[in-house]
Amino acid sequence: MKASKLVNNDNNWLAVSGLAQTGIFVSSNSQNNKSYSFGLEEWNNSVILRKQKLAYIDSFRSFPREQYYERIELLNFINGILYHVGRLENVKRIKCKEIPDIKTLLTTENWLNQVEIDFHNIDDLREIENHQEYMKCWNSEEIVAPTNQGFIVNIRYDKLIFFENPINITALNANSNNLWRRLAQLYEVSNDLENLFN
Repeated sequence: MKASKLVNNDNNWLAVSGLAQTGIFVSSNSQNNKSYSFGLEEWNNSVILRKQKLAYIDSFRSFPREQYYERIELLNFINGILYHVGRLENVKRIKCKEIPDIKTLLTTENWLNQVEIDFHNIDDLREIENHQEYMKCWNSEEIVAPTNQGFIVNIRYDKLIFFENPINITALNANSNNLWRRLAQLYEVSNDLENLFN
């Protein structure tokens, strides 16, 4: 069993929330000089990406993972508590050569218009074409790349579940806070800890 961490989000990963403590840093925008970070996984639960069974996990950006993964548990660490927030099933990394077709598909779904609205909702009022940080990723042709240079999605899956009520893993095992905290790491869950995710 594998586990991977997501950036913080209070929109159930439907859209960017402005709460990510790490990820892609936006130093300021011209409207309000507000700095924030966002993660590309903040859209994993959006209608458009779910329809296409596409998602982003930072641990697939950080290393060229060629295997097929039957199950990946999704974690979020916030305010000193580790939560089990969801699960991916039957996961495979996207290949770089697939990116142009994915961009065409998302363009027909008006993806960039939706993302622009999402950024406006957190008071970054730039037109999406002027959002250099996001557009750098949108225009990327790489899956494995530095944090702000990889494409906006990097995996395909058969099933994605986000729990209505995240499970407090810290309450079940206090040592878990130190085990699964880095975004870039795809963790192997040892057999003795698998019961935390059932």
